[in-house]
Amino acid sequence: MAKKNTTKMKSVSYSTGDELGKLIKLVIIVTIIVLLFYGITYFVNKEKDTTDTPVKTEIQYDNILIGNILTQPNDEYYVMIYDDNDYNSKVYEMYLSMYEDKEDAIRYYTADLTNPLNSSFVSDESNFEIEDISDLKVSTSVLLKIKDKKIESVYVGDKLKQHLEDISKTEEE
Repeated sequence: MAKKNTTKMKSVSYSTGDELGKLIKLVIIVTIIVLLFYGITYFVNKEKDTTDTPVKTEIQYDNILIGNILTQPNDEYYVMIYDDNDYNSKVYEMYLSMYEDKEDAIRYYTADLTNPLNSSFVSDESNFEIEDISDLKVSTSVLLKIKDKKIESVYVGDKLKQHLEDISKTEEE
């Protein structure tokens, strides 16, 4: 007897309505996700102030480099070379502020010893008797009175504090 080869075939029926429903659900879910991310991005960026407000740039003329102390356009002026580590620096600032408010005050400039561009002028010992500006050496806070492009007076230590106090006094005092 010979065996019959019979293969059972399964009958699978595909419903186009069921596949179409899955596709529509997938498209709706993807659309919702995209809209959700767009909405979040829109509101996050809207919260930031994207308008750039122009910043007014101001050129600072009062703070100069030590190498330029003899080249200022005024005939007579003061240069306050200060060291931030000097415990009297706030006192000096106060006196200079009071002096600046006076009617007959001559112009003053400031120079910072801690500025890296001034490092060639910093030394353990001060030297104010100079022929060339490169010979100038400063060790601590000092007030220089410059007249006709030359150092006329030097005030250091207690003399500095006393001179600032004297020039900042008003007539009422």
